[in-house]
Order: sequence, then structure tokens, then C-alpha cells
Amino acid sequence: MRQIYLDRIPLDKNDYKKRTALVTDATTFIDDDVIVYDRAGNPQILYMKLTGDTSGLRWAVKNQKYSNHTRSQGLQTSSAVFGYSPRVTYRSDYCTITAMAENYPKQHFIISNFITNVHAIYEQYFPKEYAAHKELVKEKVLDEWTIENTPFTSGIVNQNNQLKYHTDSGNFKGCLSNMIVLKKGVKGGHLVVPEYDMILDCADNTLVIFNGQDLVHGVSPIEYEDSGSYRYSVVYYSLEQMWKCEPIGAEIERIKLRKTEREKKRIDPEHLAELEKAMKASEKKNLTELERFNATKEK
Repeated sequence: MRQIYLDRIPLDKNDYKKRTALVTDATTFIDDDVIVYDRAGNPQILYMKLTGDTSGLRWAVKNQKYSNHTRSQGLQTSSAVFGYSPRVTYRSDYCTITAMAENYPKQHFIISNFITNVHAIYEQYFPKEYAAHKELVKEKVLDEWTIENTPFTSGIVNQNNQLKYHTDSGNFKGCLSNMIVLKKGVKGGHLVVPEYDMILDCADNTLVIFNGQDLVHGVSPIEYEDSGSYRYSVVYYSLEQMWKCEPIGAEIERIKLRKTEREKKRIDPEHLAELEKAMKASEKKNLTELERFNATKEK
């Protein structure tokens, strides 16, 4: 593993965010196994070609449907999330497993658990960061809301996304993301990190580990050779809001309660008023009959 020691370049992130990432924005092109350290000796970025079998992961990402989303900072993407989702006020006020697990259970299992094959690389090259990440998630998040044997709670599969410059959001502070890239018949689609004057090739079967919340990054323009070309990135991370999640049994009860409340709100107000009026009339009738019964009994 080649080592590089670099100074982080100070820049105004607002000058980059939402702008197309270009290979001309940096000068150092990385296409071999490299770990980047700052001058103090702290690891910042890892880029590595994976040698293990990724055929199962490739099958899983290619055999499911993707939805168009608007991510934070207005980024338009075609993607699918996996793992676990925290509560979202006014939409799904309860923690749950993602839709991929329900609609594509086999693919979800393969994608979620693939990180168990490579997260040892994270631990090996970022020992302090990994230990802090693991301890923080263990302290804040119940085990049942994490991908088994890892500190990750969730992730996203990006399909053919040429992402403009951005920083990630929603993850535990200081915890690094692990990204695996799978592609075929593609030119471009490099990861540009201007604060380290660096362009990562992101070839097929490669792993990138870095702090996406801290570093501005973007994907350079993508050119496809034919209809069979693709570029997928599978990103694993730990969502901070998962600390609010209760045991699964309690969350199931919360789902039932929220669904009941929503159904009540969906009832037409006039119809609801008629139902309440009918219920009161029925209660009054039952009370009258009970009074008559008691009167007869007393006689």
C-alpha cells in the first residue's frame, strides 16, 4: 500500500457545492492502492482495488429497481437505500428496515452483509477512527439496528449518478464512510476531492474510505460505451438519528399506533361527526334500556 502525506488545501466549500466535479479541479490522479495521511500522520483517504469475489454484490445491485430522489443540498439521484431507517417526522415516525428489504430481500441481504467482507480493511488502516466509530455506535445505537458484526447502520446504492460537489449529511460525526464501486463500459465517473488536490480513478471493484461529511467531493462526468454500461457505488455509513430507535418490538407498536392515528385523520370530518353522533345515540339508548332494566328489577 503506497503512502502519501499531504497538506489539506483550505478552500471555501460554498464555491464548490452544487457545481459539476471536473478532473481539471485537481492534479493528482490515483489509480493504484494508496492511503493518504495528513502531515500529522492521521489517515484521511484510502483507495484500494478489491481482490475478493464481488459477483454476488454485482448481481444484487443490477437486479432491482431504483427511484429518483432529491438528496440533501438538492442533488438529484437514482438510488436505493438499504439497512435501517430512522424516524422521519410527518412521514414515518418510527424506525424500520428499508423498503429494499421488503421488496428485494435477497439483494438486500447480499448488499448489507457484503461490508462484513471488507470492513476489516477499515479497521486495519484507520485503527483509531474505526475503534472510535465502533464504540460510538455501540454506545448510542441498539445492536438490532446495525448491520451484523459492523458499526454501520445503513447505506445507499447509487446508480449511474454523476454527483455534483457536496458533503454528506446525517452520519455520526467523525465516522468514515466505506464506498465500493462497480462499473463496466464507463469512462470518467472519478471521485474528485479538491481539498487534497486528488482524483480517485474509482475503477471496477475498488474501495474508498473517507469522511464524506467533512470533505467536499463529487463524481466527474460519466460516458457510457453502450446500453450495457453502468456505474454503481455502494456506500455504507452510520446514521446519527438511529440513536432514537427503541427495541424492534416497541417500534412495531409505534407503527401500529401511527397507522391508527393516520387512518383516523383520513376519515371525512362530516362522516366522523355522523359516527360520533350515532355512537352517542347508541350509548343513550343502551343507558335508557339499562335504566328500564334496573327499574323492572327493583320492582
